[in-house]
Amino acid sequence: MKRVFGAKKNKEPPPTIQDATDECCLLYDSLIKWLLSRRRVTVDEKIKKLDAELARFREQIKKTRPGPAQEAVKARAMRIFKQRRMYEG
Repeated sequence: MKRVFGAKKNKEPPPTIQDATDECCLLYDSLIKWLLSRRRVTVDEKIKKLDAELARFREQIKKTRPGPAQEAVKARAMRIFKQRRMYEG
């Protein structure tokens, strides 16, 4: 009969609730780690962009004469500086 129908396969026991919970927790932890690392990368990129803008404003402040034009550039630089401080935490 084994030749005609084949032998019965050994079945693994079905997963328990604890196994499913453990696997779900591992997936959740890895997802959280990935999201946090991704957020860190985007924040670092934003800080670099803001630093570049601040450097550009510093050069403009050096080149402009004291007066309303220089004060306007300083005000924009302060806004960018506050954004940068917000990202640094």
